[in-house]
Amino acid sequence: MAFIQTEKLTYNYEGNLVPAVKEVSLSFEKGSYTAIIGHNGSGKSTLAKLLCGIFTPTGGKVFIDGMDSSDEEKQENIREKCGMVFQNPDNQIVSSVVEEDVAFAPENLGVEPKEIRKRVDDALAAVGMTEYAHHSAYKLSGGQKQRVAIAGILAMNPDCIVFDEATAMLDPAGRREISAAMNELNKRGITVITVTHHMNEAAMADRIVVMNKGEVAMDGTPREVFARVDELRSLSLAVPQVTELLYDLGLPEALHASEAADIIQKEIEKKCH
Repeated sequence: MAFIQTEKLTYNYEGNLVPAVKEVSLSFEKGSYTAIIGHNGSGKSTLAKLLCGIFTPTGGKVFIDGMDSSDEEKQENIREKCGMVFQNPDNQIVSSVVEEDVAFAPENLGVEPKEIRKRVDDALAAVGMTEYAHHSAYKLSGGQKQRVAIAGILAMNPDCIVFDEATAMLDPAGRREISAAMNELNKRGITVITVTHHMNEAAMADRIVVMNKGEVAMDGTPREVFARVDELRSLSLAVPQVTELLYDLGLPEALHASEAADIIQKEIEKKCH
């Protein structure tokens, strides 16, 4: 079984007749890097909360490292295996001093003080925030706060981190910081699942899942998904700027500027000859 497995996963918010997530069956391998995209109301954030056990399915199943998320006795184990970083870091930071905030979760899990010290130091180093250990968390920039929130999850030694629009409230510099942190965490073997509406960020993942009306509309590599420009536009979604430019010019799709330059150069050479 994959690290996270869903079977006809369904979720209804109380009072809503239409499910926010409807019979979704997906699997996420350990160490994978997946982006989930979709227009507002597509069900992507609800799916994210189901994948890490914050929400309990109203239908179907979610298995996290073989544990049924509906099993109340497994909730604490699931929290240790899979953590979530939310859109607004201010809602996730609970202590005024950076290192105290990062230590909060392992302290509540009853981890030994010596081990907590090691985890805090390692987590801050992993997100490049060691020099801010004794700073006031609330005086940091948005990107720095989000990195502290990530460190707080890392201190729990998770196998998976789900980012729910974690870059949405950040400026471009902050988005780059968090995107770089996601890549680095994935290189360390952590399973990364990110919900985003920034297509360039999604293009950095190994896999993209497109949600629409609570269902999976597309599932594939960034190259496979972003090649379907017309279908994405029909779902009110954009594609990376480079891909869109080349598509509109009638040229093959590319995900990165370097690829675009190569393609354009080849087209120019063809016309010159």
